[in-house]
Amino acid sequence: MSLSRVATRSRIGLTAVPVHVELHLSPGLPAIAMVGMPESIMREAKERVRSAVISSGFRWPDSRLTINIAPASTPKSGASFDLAIAVAVLVASGQLPETLTEGAEFYGELSLSGDTLPTSGLLAAAWTNRDSSTRLFVPSADAQQMSALTPNVLAVDHLSDLKEPHCLMKVRPVKVPTNRIASSMPTLPAGQPELWRAAILSAAGGHHLLMSGEPGAGKTLAAGLIGELLPPPSEKDLLEASLIYDVVGQPFDGRRPQRAPHHSISSAGLVGGTRYATPGEISLAHTGVLFLDELPEFSLATIENLRQPMESGEVQISRAEITQTYPSRFQLVAAMNPCPCGYRDSTHRACRCSSAALARYDAKISGPLLDRIDIFIKVSRSRIVDVMKPDKEQQERLQKSRASIAVAHQRQTLRQSCNNARITAGDLVELCSMQEKTKDWLALTGERLKLSGRSLHRCLRLGRTIADLEEREEVTEGDLSEALAYRKDNDLAS
Repeated sequence: MSLSRVATRSRIGLTAVPVHVELHLSPGLPAIAMVGMPESIMREAKERVRSAVISSGFRWPDSRLTINIAPASTPKSGASFDLAIAVAVLVASGQLPETLTEGAEFYGELSLSGDTLPTSGLLAAAWTNRDSSTRLFVPSADAQQMSALTPNVLAVDHLSDLKEPHCLMKVRPVKVPTNRIASSMPTLPAGQPELWRAAILSAAGGHHLLMSGEPGAGKTLAAGLIGELLPPPSEKDLLEASLIYDVVGQPFDGRRPQRAPHHSISSAGLVGGTRYATPGEISLAHTGVLFLDELPEFSLATIENLRQPMESGEVQISRAEITQTYPSRFQLVAAMNPCPCGYRDSTHRACRCSSAALARYDAKISGPLLDRIDIFIKVSRSRIVDVMKPDKEQQERLQKSRASIAVAHQRQTLRQSCNNARITAGDLVELCSMQEKTKDWLALTGERLKLSGRSLHRCLRLGRTIADLEEREEVTEGDLSEALAYRKDNDLAS
């Protein structure tokens, strides 16, 4: 036959929409015409496919080829259409049977020798076909990961494998052993019980944390500690994170993401952007930790973009041709020096900053952003005697903290199906199970401290976490008093 139609999909954000590669062979001088709004990387596919077909022992048709990627209105990009185009050529020229394309979709980039190459963005296609009986012909390098989402994945090593498609076996998912994704033994902050307590509360309830302290106080170690304290992600969290990482073509190790971008990052790098509205660091940190070290050194316009995603847990990226919404339920952990020289209020060294320099430095972080952070803590240097203590004590402390945090997470999941930092304002009072005298005390204290509505809700959420760590249903005055102690002080708020 001179006409063929092969199914595949085009990834748009975290979804994959169906498209078809239509190919027609017609008399005339040998030439290849590609239509259907293809991008430049797709227009180059005709040269890759031609070489791959010839190198695989097939015959390239001595005809005029018209290739249409339909529908034309659907955005298309990437090299995942190579295999579908090659199959369309071979079916139209009678070198492969038309039955091969029935109930099947084809994905993957081809090398000039006919090998199938790893291709990013295929997990969205597997997720879309999770409940379908459609067979997916994909590169062998991507088959194992895709088989965890859909059962009908066939691995293709070389284009010539399609000569005998009955020899291709369905790929079965392999469960990754726990010890393969276990983290190495972390370096932990020595001593500093206040810092440990703040880290435990942050990890237990998913609360945003800001640490302020002089250089060498252990702020970066504490950020790593929070990542180690978090319980393993759920299957849903793993799926969402793996889809996002696949979109940007980065490997995903099956653990909670921990992202730490440099302060020179742009708004598009942090939030997402480019022509195709790709996800940024806040989406790559979805279900994990986003660590911003030296927070005042980030561009004010850049970090102000965090405000809406911190509240909603998602970000919408709009460009001229496309609008995409990505999940961004990250846990912000930020660190900063108290002043430009780093030694304001230090007991070890005098501060060299002028009043004007201090005012400019404090103005680098806006009040609305600070108002979205649940825990504020000042960090001082560890004592030398604590630094020299055996690491075994710190590791034992880490294991005990992990156990209590796991119990707290389980209580939150059973009670409201989300961590405490994500409890809606309307459910807070009921879920805190406070006595009337506790409510009266909180109302009086809130008036005296002039708390805003958001500050009051933050106090309740943190108090709920403190009670969960103690395995109590009732939130007490003591819990709320400790929660209020972590609110931003006048130095940070000015």
